[in-house]
Amino acid sequence: MPRLAAALLAGAIAICINTALLAGCDAMGFVTARGGLLRLVRDIAGRMAPSLGLTDFWAHTLAPATTGPTFQTGFHIFVGLLMALFYAFLLEQSLPGRAWAKGVIYAIVLWLLNAFVVLPLTGEGIAGSNHLGVLNMMGFAAIHTIFFVLLSILYGRFRTPQ
Repeated sequence: MPRLAAALLAGAIAICINTALLAGCDAMGFVTARGGLLRLVRDIAGRMAPSLGLTDFWAHTLAPATTGPTFQTGFHIFVGLLMALFYAFLLEQSLPGRAWAKGVIYAIVLWLLNAFVVLPLTGEGIAGSNHLGVLNMMGFAAIHTIFFVLLSILYGRFRTPQ
């Protein structure tokens, strides 16, 4: 299977499972650090809007549109697919080990970036510690890791001739 198709298919499956796991956590009242990247992008866009002459458009149209569950889920899926493409075209060949190990490495690097950059910049603290307990942070890390390991394994299977 071509690299692009394999990446998109593996990414779509992995992000659907990731989204279902997060929804299951929500349904059980188990809070995870969700939406940090979207909050960061929304904050940056909001700060840029006045300099672009878009203050009213941002405040009355764009910002409210980004807070609904449909947009949030779409953003989550979009970012998951981008991560799959990044893996397929930039990381997969340079990471050492078997597919599952590559997924673990990718998960660790992005979890650290999220935990120590994205979430603190959004006021959530390191790994979301301002609002999450240790068990919730561990649950988020596990679901996050499942996405990347599944992505890497599926991508490898789709790319390998059967």
